[in-house]
Amino acid sequence: MNGQFVFRANKLPEQTSIIKYSSIADAGNRELSIKDVVGNQSDLLFRPVKGLTGNLGFTDHTYWLKFDLHNASDLPVYYYLETAEPVTDNVRLYLLGQDNKYKVQESGDNLSFDKRIVDFRKTVFKLQLHPGEKKQAVMEVRNDGEKNNLPLTLISQERFLEIVYHDQLMMGVFYGILLIITITYLFFYFAINERIFLFYTLYVAFVALCQFALDGFFHQYIDRSNSWVNLHAVIISAIGGAYFFGKYSELVLNVKKNDRKIYIAFKFLYILLGVTLALIVFVPAFLPYSYPAVNVLTLIGMLLIAIAIITLIIRKQGVDLFYTTGIAILFICFTLAIMMNFGLITAFTIDNITKPAIGLEVIMLSLSMANRIRLLKSKKEELQALALKKSEEMNEVKSYFLSNMSHELRTPLNAILGLTSAMERETANSGILANCAEINNAAFNLISSVNDIMDFSMIEKGEIRLEKVKFSPFEILEKVKLNHQGQALIKGLEFNYSTNLPPALQVLGDPARLQQMVNNILSNAIKFTSSGSVSIKVEGQQNSAGELDLLVSISDTGIGISPEKLSSVFEMFSQVDISNKRKYGGFGIGLCVVNALVTLHGGKIELISRQHEGTSCSLAIPYELAPAEVKFINKFPSDSYDLMGKHVLVVEDNPMNQMVMKMMMKKWLNTTVSFSDNGAASLEALKNNPIDLVLMDLQMPVMDGYEATEAIRKGKAGLENDSVPIIVLTADVMETTRTRIMELGADDFMTKPVDQKLLYQKITALLS
Repeated sequence: MNGQFVFRANKLPEQTSIIKYSSIADAGNRELSIKDVVGNQSDLLFRPVKGLTGNLGFTDHTYWLKFDLHNASDLPVYYYLETAEPVTDNVRLYLLGQDNKYKVQESGDNLSFDKRIVDFRKTVFKLQLHPGEKKQAVMEVRNDGEKNNLPLTLISQERFLEIVYHDQLMMGVFYGILLIITITYLFFYFAINERIFLFYTLYVAFVALCQFALDGFFHQYIDRSNSWVNLHAVIISAIGGAYFFGKYSELVLNVKKNDRKIYIAFKFLYILLGVTLALIVFVPAFLPYSYPAVNVLTLIGMLLIAIAIITLIIRKQGVDLFYTTGIAILFICFTLAIMMNFGLITAFTIDNITKPAIGLEVIMLSLSMANRIRLLKSKKEELQALALKKSEEMNEVKSYFLSNMSHELRTPLNAILGLTSAMERETANSGILANCAEINNAAFNLISSVNDIMDFSMIEKGEIRLEKVKFSPFEILEKVKLNHQGQALIKGLEFNYSTNLPPALQVLGDPARLQQMVNNILSNAIKFTSSGSVSIKVEGQQNSAGELDLLVSISDTGIGISPEKLSSVFEMFSQVDISNKRKYGGFGIGLCVVNALVTLHGGKIELISRQHEGTSCSLAIPYELAPAEVKFINKFPSDSYDLMGKHVLVVEDNPMNQMVMKMMMKKWLNTTVSFSDNGAASLEALKNNPIDLVLMDLQMPVMDGYEATEAIRKGKAGLENDSVPIIVLTADVMETTRTRIMELGADDFMTKPVDQKLLYQKITALLS
């Protein structure tokens, strides 16, 4: 023995270590009683306790300690004695009086918490000495392989209360930070769905749980029994923390991509951790070896991370500064802690190292994760900008495709309708005329489908615009009637048409859109009616605002629509039954386009239907009445095609379209027609010939219609021709095309296939 600790009247300490007054003996795994130890029957060799905390390292041995206490004061003394780590399995304190009788106190992790002598997380005993009393203290310490320190600190009652209060405050802050970080980054994981946030969350959670168990809080608040879970909480949480820290660091350093060897080493390390966990669960005798094994494996993991960081730095690849700082703090402090656990360093207490280190490390890693969130946000914004750019590019490609598709479809349709019209004029054969009517119907249906496709694209982009020109609703609807009457009669349907509109009534609006809306509904009525009738009723009346309320009602006796499908018929790609697309054909976008156009007009559409009985559809469209104007005097005949000696230049590269225009205009009286294959040729033709009007195509080689129109208006075809009337004839029906060409100086715009009557009206209007 080294001596005894004496309590003196004028020097009663608040807190002091009695390690230097104590001696210790290693009993190995022998079972000894207090009598064996006190009676010197055990052959134990007692030596002085070394270090500030009596560090025993990792051990499953039983140790016996001795020290003497003497109260030399004339007052009784009351003290608490902190003896061992909170997770030490069993600690017994025997206090022997001068009569060699002893009292025993018990504490430890392998004891129900309620049976501890002091209801506190640490291994603490009560000491009471009367004035002049001497006692010998003998202490038995047992553990299952965990690290063990023996602080052997005497603490006065007042000081003990201060320590408890201080511990509660500091531990509350420490675990509060870990809890907040765990919850915060768990939320980030669910919000961002990045695995790295889950691994970091679990790492912090397991670190917190390991410290919670090491500090004795797990036994005090979670499991107060001596269950298997309580006795293994430290080692299990340490393995979990090591595994998830490795997975987290893998992703931070992108180990799989950057260094295959280190990645394989990590995988091997995880296997060893898994084997260790399995041995702890299924081989109880392995437990004493598991604590140093997990510490060594964790240190190896730290070395792998350090190597990965150094490798990235050497390769001049970016490494997050906060993460690197956190790892440096953790590496230094963890190395010191392991050395203390193995008894290689005795100059510090473990709490002086681990708590500040873990706190700083977690804060640094959390800053690293916050920086990662910022980078992810920045990357997301970049990807969104790139996606927006790609989307805009795809929209441009789609617009170009649709425009080109319209051009490529309308070009042959122009030839088909032109040739059909010529055949109708040149023959009286009823069979040929009937075939021509079929060709016309098919061509007009195809044009209608092309228009719907183009409008569908413009609906998606919100680019549909309505024209505001003067027209006669009577003439438009009469044209629709003529186009569909033949189809109905061919199917053997009764076709009824009635209207109260006066032929001379003029309104302001978009005649093409009115024709399209009625055409789509009427086409559906005929398509889905196999027997019975199709009726169209047109009514118009002037409202109080001075507008014309145009009501178009179309009814049929067709297949009808079921109630559950009725609400979705105006949606894109919708038909009554999916099988109808095969049976009846069509894209399923006609009514969607109608609905969009009606909304754009500020009108209403109503659909009433009964399955197997028929459908009734009503359109209500308001139109502004055209103001009274001085009647336009057309200098040209209205009962024949006669341009009275005018010269028309047709700028068209397509041979079929040239042929159609030749066939159409060769029978026009007193009309000269010449042709140019491209815009550049048209400029030369204007320079060399007196031209009264130009019919300009847009898509041409060498110089297209846009460039040619702009060049003419700038006087590049001669200043005398800078105001020559230009009518654009194109298969491109995009609204942007119309707007652009009119801005360049075109006087009018027509889409192919060319309507001869409308073309003559436009030409004579401009030449008058």
